Amino acid sequence: MLLSQIQSGPYFKPILITALSFWILVFLRTLLRGYWKRWSAKNPHPFSPAALKITKIPSFYWCLAIALHLGMEVCDLPPAQAKKIDQLIHITLVLSIFNVLSQLAVMASKAFLARTNGLLLGLIRGSIMIVGVLISLSILGISIAPILTALGVGGLAVALAIKDTLENLFAGLYLLSEGALRVGDLIRLDSGQEGVILDIGWRTTRIKTSQNNALLIPNSKLSQSLVTNFNLPEHKLGISIPVLVSCRADVDKVEKLLINVVKKSTEDVVGILNSPEATVVFSGLQADGNLLFNLNCFIQNFKQQTSTLSEIRKRIFKSLIENQIPLPESITTQSARISP
Repeated sequence: MLLSQIQSGPYFKPILITALSFWILVFLRTLLRGYWKRWSAKNPHPFSPAALKITKIPSFYWCLAIALHLGMEVCDLPPAQAKKIDQLIHITLVLSIFNVLSQLAVMASKAFLARTNGLLLGLIRGSIMIVGVLISLSILGISIAPILTALGVGGLAVALAIKDTLENLFAGLYLLSEGALRVGDLIRLDSGQEGVILDIGWRTTRIKTSQNNALLIPNSKLSQSLVTNFNLPEHKLGISIPVLVSCRADVDKVEKLLINVVKKSTEDVVGILNSPEATVVFSGLQADGNLLFNLNCFIQNFKQQTSTLSEIRKRIFKSLIENQIPLPESITTQSARISP
């Protein structure tokens, strides 16, 4: 008797359809995720495990939302009440899906793009979520056109109020689109400040200085500055070391000596490159009566410049002493040698 009463009740059929639909959808979800895991094992990529983790719990709720929708189709609720519940289910499903899509898009950007930053990732996620919100509004029957019109009029007033903020925002977008400045690049500004780019944000670009401090530069100021990027077009850096010797020194001997210093240094000094080969340029007799040579070589990157230059200069000085190359002299000393 009780069973027949339950079966004849108004909610038995909706509950049964919801339960069966939910069980079938969860079963299909399990099969799909299992296939995805096996495919990821054969085609390893860091994106696949992370995507599986992101969709694990939301996909379970998607099955529940779809099952509830199917159950509502055969439920004898008042039309107005049924419509509101159905709209709530649809909106929850849409926002959940677009939230997952935004996370996947951010993760894909990190995996497939060489370099990313907070501004780019924020724009990607925000754009996807805006689409989800607009779809949700259309589900509620709200016309988007008046909203866009109101936002256009109000946006003009807001734009005037936050002019500086918008200027920095678009300057950040310009820096990203140019690709001349990227996270991790070592740069030097025309003001003399230098450091490694930590992030290009909505308003400012953060730079880590050699003193291990954070330097915040408005994007608009950075886009208008003269910037030297030591990571472009490549990391290796050419350096030139001036070497002064006495006018009594053997020019050919000094040139060979400097080349040998660099060749030997490539074997045990970190940062010095043996390709391209080192060259020596003889700049001739200087105003002080000494001879000037410029030793040109390459190092791996700008960060090693200070330590590498110091080591090469020490080795040049020791080599000059060991080979008895006359060191530079002052004009007074030279005059005393020449005078009778």
